[in-house]
Amino acid sequence: MKTRSPQRVTDRLAAELGPLQFEGLTEHLVRQMKTWVLRGLVQPGERLPPERELAAMLSVSRASVRQALKVLQVMGVLEVRQGSGNYLTDAATRILRQPTDLLIPLRGLSFAELFESRRAVEGEAAACAATRASELDHHKIARELEQMRQHLQDPSGYFRHDVAFHRQIALASGNSVFVWFLELASKVMAEAWLARAKEGHQERTFAEHRAIHEAIERRDPEQAREAMLRHLMLTKFYSAEPTSVELRVVTQSA
Repeated sequence: MKTRSPQRVTDRLAAELGPLQFEGLTEHLVRQMKTWVLRGLVQPGERLPPERELAAMLSVSRASVRQALKVLQVMGVLEVRQGSGNYLTDAATRILRQPTDLLIPLRGLSFAELFESRRAVEGEAAACAATRASELDHHKIARELEQMRQHLQDPSGYFRHDVAFHRQIALASGNSVFVWFLELASKVMAEAWLARAKEGHQERTFAEHRAIHEAIERRDPEQAREAMLRHLMLTKFYSAEPTSVELRVVTQSA
């Protein structure tokens, strides 16, 4: 695919700009960039102008642009190439044709809130997988579990197959919303998830993953849900000792 020059991209985008509303600025910037993509002003494989140029074009701060770009990266619209910049992914158009409100992570979302939501979704995904998984689904889940076993002494490799194990369960659930949410949550939580893997708890977490897999193989939705909920406990991020008491998200009303 022939790549247009960055300067030409800048010219095309600048010609489309109008006055910005500063209420909900991140969302507004994301929607503006969505329009650029869907109108073909930026195409897959092309590099966006640098933050400084985008900020000047949009008459906003670089910090505001950076936040909007981060959202687009999490959504899978942009790929960051170290030392080069932000490039539009091949999947960008497909992703952005979905309702934007479903795609933009909520402002002010805490790690604890996201973790609790992930726990609820994955518990139900495991239960659905126990009911709906095909033989091929069972094979793929088992394959990722075996890869985790082989990478017990390699935290990065273990983490990679850990993520894939959970994704295969979401796929086996037959619910595309579960898959979408898990992929979004995995990108947002990746740093904390990997840091947890590097603490050296693989033997314990592998046993938890095996219990989830065994319940799904037995086609026992209640046990699959329970095994997933025991595995996904926010407490583990704050305590080195196993505990049956789960932390709860507490928010204060304004």
